[in-house]
Amino acid sequence: MPFRLIKISTALAVLFLASCASVSVEKMRHTIPPQEGPKTSPAEILIRPFAVSNEALRVDRDSEELEEFKKELRDRLANQMAERFKKHVANARVVAEGGALPQGNFWLVTGEFQRVNQGSRLLRSVVGFGTGGTKMDTIVRVYDLFQKEPREFLAFETTGGSNVSQGVLGVLTFPVGGPMAFMSLANVVDGVRSGVTFDSKRTAREITAALSEYLHKRRALVGKKPIKPKRLGEVPELLPE
Repeated sequence: MPFRLIKISTALAVLFLASCASVSVEKMRHTIPPQEGPKTSPAEILIRPFAVSNEALRVDRDSEELEEFKKELRDRLANQMAERFKKHVANARVVAEGGALPQGNFWLVTGEFQRVNQGSRLLRSVVGFGTGGTKMDTIVRVYDLFQKEPREFLAFETTGGSNVSQGVLGVLTFPVGGPMAFMSLANVVDGVRSGVTFDSKRTAREITAALSEYLHKRRALVGKKPIKPKRLGEVPELLPE
């Protein structure tokens, strides 16, 4: 294969691989006039674990196992957000639902899981191309705590998961697909390791990026490098850890 075609194939492979498992931000909206929203970086961001209903879940658990899964899901995303907020936005911590909130230069981030589909690791790894794919959708709400009552100023949704990556069968296409088939080897590994845990990590990344962008646009991101969220339909950027 000519060198130029190899370079093109490699570039396409990287692009395809980047788009095969990602989370996007959509429906970003200011719930109050933008000029009335916070204009400074918060002293601290408080995180309440997202709500989740049984109807939103497509998982192979029930009864006590289902309740434990829900708790782990909520706690995992909350802790992943807290870790990333500290690195890229502002100091952060997880707070209990229903607990007292401070008043002042603080934000509260909470929301709900709209859909969580665990898919099938086996099908993602062997077949791919959407078979066995995972899905995680959330609604995110951000409040400022300057007033006596929390005031929502920003809301958006996240959506994504694993979808169109090739599985191990793609490796067998090497005689036809050439270098493009090698990406399937990476996707086999990704199919095995991907799932709800990795979807929540990607979701935490995009929520963090959305808050970073909000502050950066107001020139209020203090001591942090700005990061941009991936909008639905865009090629994902390699966000920092």
